[in-house]
Amino acid sequence: MQGKGGNLIMKYKSKRIINILLIVCILMTNFIGSVFAAKHIFSDSIGHWAEETINILTERGVIQGYPDGLSHPDNIITRGEFSALLARTMELDAKESENVAPIFEDVIGHFAQKDIEALVYEGIIMIEDYGKLYVPNEPISRMEIIKMLVRATVKENHDSDCTCETGFIDEDNLTKDEVGYICLGKQYNIISGYPDRSIRPDGESTRAEAFTMLIRQEKAKEKIEEEKANDKNKQEEPIDKDSNTGNSSSSGGSSNYVPAPKYSFELPPTAYVDEEIGIVTMSSNVKSVKWEISKDDIPIDLISAIDGELKADGGNIKIKSVGSYTFTAIAVNSRGKEIKHEENIDIYPIVSAEFKLPETAHTDTTIEVSVWAVDKQILSFLYQSLKP
Repeated sequence: MQGKGGNLIMKYKSKRIINILLIVCILMTNFIGSVFAAKHIFSDSIGHWAEETINILTERGVIQGYPDGLSHPDNIITRGEFSALLARTMELDAKESENVAPIFEDVIGHFAQKDIEALVYEGIIMIEDYGKLYVPNEPISRMEIIKMLVRATVKENHDSDCTCETGFIDEDNLTKDEVGYICLGKQYNIISGYPDRSIRPDGESTRAEAFTMLIRQEKAKEKIEEEKANDKNKQEEPIDKDSNTGNSSSSGGSSNYVPAPKYSFELPPTAYVDEEIGIVTMSSNVKSVKWEISKDDIPIDLISAIDGELKADGGNIKIKSVGSYTFTAIAVNSRGKEIKHEENIDIYPIVSAEFKLPETAHTDTTIEVSVWAVDKQILSFLYQSLKP
């Protein structure tokens, strides 16, 4: 009897343990599900060249995805889609657009109607550029994107008579006004162009390219706000008297001071993976320099990102992988006064391909030529063509 009773007790305890484990598993599953729900990640952005940018904009609610639950980063972006993204990035209040008139006839009932109207209200979309129709479901051109981003960033600085040299080879057929937008876009690193020095103003853009441009636009706006604050508080650099000397100008001695540090460097706007880049610096009153780097606005380790070494006087480096990089130099004088200077560069893959031909063939016969890319990285990066 004791044996049977003991078995019953053991079975009861085992069943209870199993039930407890099942409850724990259910709770853990719900918890993990909640974590992923709180930080949504689109499955088609994983491993994409713009993954970090997509995740940033998704967390902020700028990218909301399609009904199929994907972000489709390599789809060509439409005029309506870009308008919605820009309005969300700027956090425009739809209520501000209630008095906008006239409205485009073909946006009534469109999912981006309120966003488009808000951008019209802010002067970012100009009605005279389009007329009565906005055609929101058609691809938006690079020139349109440049205009909108510049208006959203440096609208008060736009000069239609701008005569600056942008260095792009395909702007001959553009108006002065369009060149002015490109000039400001390049000045504030909203655009950088292609390695062949083209801007391709009439080209189309992928959604991922537009996402990257929006991040750049925000960064440019922050830089402009910093410049305004510096201009407002700008004053003559105070003299740092040498506290270690017993001399003073009033007692017939001398006073020492250390001028503020000055430091700058230049980077080409674009380069290829493993292409040697020479960084030449210009400095004065600098004791030491610290270098930092970020990729797609995410700080990364400098040593792992480059081959070569950067010192106070610059150096020759090679960047190991594709992406948008920001180099920052922090220069300090002997009194601890520091100044920062940063430059941006886009790194493109080296395009290489292979093809196969038959060993022999007859005259006037059709020959099949098979061509394929050697590096898979090229295939994904081929979509990254905006950086207008």
